[in-house]
Amino acid sequence: MEMKNKHPLEIMWLGQGGFLIHLNEKRIVIDPYLSNSLSARGLERLFPVPVELEDLRPDVLICTHDHADHFDEQTIVPLLALYPDCEFIAPASVYEHYTRLGLNQDRFTVFNCGDIYTIGGLRVKAVPAFHTDKYAIGMVISAAGKKIYISGDTLLEEGLLPVVAAEKGSGFDLMMICINGKLGNMNADEALHVASVLRPSLVIPMHYGLFAENTADPAPFVHAVIESGVQCITMVPGRFIEF
Repeated sequence: MEMKNKHPLEIMWLGQGGFLIHLNEKRIVIDPYLSNSLSARGLERLFPVPVELEDLRPDVLICTHDHADHFDEQTIVPLLALYPDCEFIAPASVYEHYTRLGLNQDRFTVFNCGDIYTIGGLRVKAVPAFHTDKYAIGMVISAAGKKIYISGDTLLEEGLLPVVAAEKGSGFDLMMICINGKLGNMNADEALHVASVLRPSLVIPMHYGLFAENTADPAPFVHAVIESGVQCITMVPGRFIEF
């Protein structure tokens, strides 16, 4: 698969909370679950793996927390082997898992809430996420005049919106937010509230559609966001959207 390079911002949804972001000549891979490892726990994929590891070519790999659909050993270990120059940033819980696997600690940067990571002209700030992993993070990514908020897996707790809103500046161009309402995530109504407060230019729902046991219908959420005056779309896993 050929990666396009015509526009400053391209997004590919990998399913669940996973994304490939091409921004300011850098490729960021976030929470890739590109295996069927959770079938061993009875969680079968509802759609095939949407992209081959060889096609990702990441400069930076980010995992938001240490759950198997976000830090997936069967994806992460071979991905890091394929791309020895790829840098890996993630919170302390992921670092503990990573070191247990005996992986190279020199390429890992611990990235907890409030930390800022920069590479080239790209800036990533870890913001709160309230999830069953106490170290879980969301993030705000800035580069090339664009600003993106990615919620990660999170509940809508009192401490979430004030911190994220403080990162808004002149406004978020894009927000990706969980909507499934299960296993420590906010539901669609709560995600709608976040969208109504932050009012990004575009909202993309995530964390649905991969496992039958942990999904939600995105259509009512999309309709409600659009009715509130904010643009909202769903994505097809494995396909780029260009901005």
